[in-house]
Amino acid sequence: MPLDASLKQLQIKVGTVKRTKKEYESYVAEEGVQRAKIEGMKVEGKEEADIKKQMEVLNDTLTVIPDSRQRLQKYAVELRDFLASDQEMSVEPDSSSPEVQAVLEARQVLREVDQVLGTQTSEEDVEKAIHPAGPDVGEF
Repeated sequence: MPLDASLKQLQIKVGTVKRTKKEYESYVAEEGVQRAKIEGMKVEGKEEADIKKQMEVLNDTLTVIPDSRQRLQKYAVELRDFLASDQEMSVEPDSSSPEVQAVLEARQVLREVDQVLGTQTSEEDVEKAIHPAGPDVGEF
């Protein structure tokens, strides 16, 4: 794949992961707000019908969280695989080219996703896939 096409694909994948991460985080935050709201309504002695309506809103939120989490995991894996498979996207740490910046941004987004999801993807695994170590010719 030409470098321009690879860069475009990388930018699309990074954008997809960022959007899905933001969506997932907003649903998780909404869950906390809804739970607090329901507890507050119970303490205040609000009408049962109002509490029940808020429970329905909470259940709707709880329904979409697993789906958004699954999509975030899927897109993050696709981004990792793309980084690992596209040898043209190898990175020189001191370079400031758009390709390098895109790869560095992708790596940062993947770290953030790992943090949000509580997963741990070894960055060494991504590095090894991007820069596979060949056999050392000096040692036989």
